[in-house]
Amino acid sequence: MEMPANGTTLLTVAYWVAVLTLLLAFSLLTVIVFLRARSRKRELRDKRAQQHWTQVMKHVLAGEAVQLQPLKRDEVTGFIEAWNVIHESLPQQDAVRLLPLGHGVGLVDAARRMLRGNYHDCAMAIIALGHLREHDVFDELVPFLNDRSPIVSLCAAHALGKVDPPRAMAMFVPLVLQRDDWMPGNVARILAHNEDGSALRELDNALLRANTSTMVKLVRFLADIDPGHASGVIRQLLDSSVDDHTLSVCLQLVSDKEDRERVAGFLDAPRWHVRMHAASALGRIGEAADSQRLEPMLADKVWWVRYRAAQALLALPGMGVDALRLMQQRQGDAYGRDIIDQVLSEHDLGVVA
Repeated sequence: MEMPANGTTLLTVAYWVAVLTLLLAFSLLTVIVFLRARSRKRELRDKRAQQHWTQVMKHVLAGEAVQLQPLKRDEVTGFIEAWNVIHESLPQQDAVRLLPLGHGVGLVDAARRMLRGNYHDCAMAIIALGHLREHDVFDELVPFLNDRSPIVSLCAAHALGKVDPPRAMAMFVPLVLQRDDWMPGNVARILAHNEDGSALRELDNALLRANTSTMVKLVRFLADIDPGHASGVIRQLLDSSVDDHTLSVCLQLVSDKEDRERVAGFLDAPRWHVRMHAASALGRIGEAADSQRLEPMLADKVWWVRYRAAQALLALPGMGVDALRLMQQRQGDAYGRDIIDQVLSEHDLGVVA
């Protein structure tokens, strides 16, 4: 029985579709293998360059003379990686000894070319220019402070803070209130690394213009830089008619023992999270006599309040494990006895809350 013509045509089409599919799959696999091999070759090249320049930088730091030539294109990434790693581990007085090396190999021009690369290369180049502390590049780095990438923008803030701290902090601190994508820990590190006090001045200026919500955000960073200075702002907020979130943040940050009575006033607050943070704060700054204030909180209806109260009691001067066990024996509330068991068990295991 002969196959109809249209059946033969379908078989032919199916055959060539299969052939083309195999060819495309093979081509795609070839491209993947090629790109992977090229990427691996580049990684090895950069690693060799990084190891070489790390040794050169160590010789320079040791006071040895080295011959310098402009960086080759295939050395730039490795050099910048070595440059950044070395600088992150050096105090300022030692880092300045590497500046002639950076200028001698043409780091500024090499890094400028990398600024046009992908976001990783761009971030690495920005950091490298910051370590070079070249004032001529400040204006070139400023636009990156507003980059959509939080990584690139924070790298720019870090670099600008090294090149010209007063100008950098005057730009950076106002942006802290606008950039919700910046991780607070990264912002705090940039502010803490400020060397001339300009970060503190700019935070003070921003606090003068801030409303309650923005003031809370700023005071967190102020507490990292200068806890003593932050205490006055925290005290002002605790004495004001502010919302419960603001109270909770301030209670987390309070560190001055003079604020004991102020903190104790929030132990019976209507909102449970305010009571919880007040108990923890009293554990940090309280005295032995404050155990009488904290003990009733072991019977609080909220587990977290009971838990933080028990931890605070254990942390008070003159308390300790034995005193907390005695307190447990006179507890009429079963929840209070259980929470003391929880905290003492964690204490025995070395668990830090």
